[in-house]
Amino acid sequence: MSGLFPIEVLAQVAYVIGVSEQSESTSPEPTPRSLRRSANGVLGGVAAGIADRFDLDRNLIRLGFVLCTLLWGFGLALYLALWVWLPRGDDAGREVLSRSTSRRLTLALVAAVVVLGTLAISLRHPIHRLGPGVGLTWLVFLIVLAVIALRTSSRHLSFRRLVAVVFLSAISVMILLIAAFLGFLESTGVPLSGGNGLHAWSPTSLAQVQSSYRTEFGATTVDLSHVRFPATGFAVSASTAVGTVEVIVPANAVVTLSTQVGIGGASYLERNGFRWTSYFRETPTLTSTPSARLPHLILNVQVGIGRVSVERR
Repeated sequence: MSGLFPIEVLAQVAYVIGVSEQSESTSPEPTPRSLRRSANGVLGGVAAGIADRFDLDRNLIRLGFVLCTLLWGFGLALYLALWVWLPRGDDAGREVLSRSTSRRLTLALVAAVVVLGTLAISLRHPIHRLGPGVGLTWLVFLIVLAVIALRTSSRHLSFRRLVAVVFLSAISVMILLIAAFLGFLESTGVPLSGGNGLHAWSPTSLAQVQSSYRTEFGATTVDLSHVRFPATGFAVSASTAVGTVEVIVPANAVVTLSTQVGIGGASYLERNGFRWTSYFRETPTLTSTPSARLPHLILNVQVGIGRVSVERR
């Protein structure tokens, strides 16, 4: 009996090892987590759901969506599509999502203030092209917020939340109006540059004449009546995005005039003897000199919103 003891021990060890290997081989493999929208995300939970599924940082996924949005809105379109297509998380997560309504509203208010500040800065700096795109992006953002609010379980409307919604609505209206205003100015083709205020120039020689005179918001006055322009021609442009442009041309100059006004009007005054007339002639009257020998001015005047005035003195 004692001689068989080691054999029995070895047999029992082999049996235990075999059972453990069989249990390991028959144990089910862990099923991969399904891709769902996270219930505690910032907006729709798409970026958070992708990050949780693939064990990535949520902020990196959100940054990726923002960068893709800059590419003709591709990131935003993809986000909305995934938000509609992906299912939401569990019921417990829905309660968390409902409790995060105040946080989303706070983030929306902060974003609105930042966007409004960006547009206000763009009115005084050469970054106006951001205006229309920012306005369109903000409109889509409001639509997304509205849809999320409709899909979220209702909660008691507190006075604090009501004030926040009214404030967000007021800022959003200002954002959309400023963006539409900048978009219209862009469509007119008037340069948005030159600073603001009242700008007046009165050169007395051809060397002092600039090729362009620009004002962004305000008034532009260019008095060219004391300049002797060459017969071969000299081109001058004057513009104001919002405001007025007044150009005074020499009495004896042949003027090739082109004007553009987005919203507003134009007046063309010419002194004919002792009276003023609104009819502007390319070749001045009361001269016996052939037009080929007269000073020649090529004038281009533009106003986005405002008025143009061209006078011959």
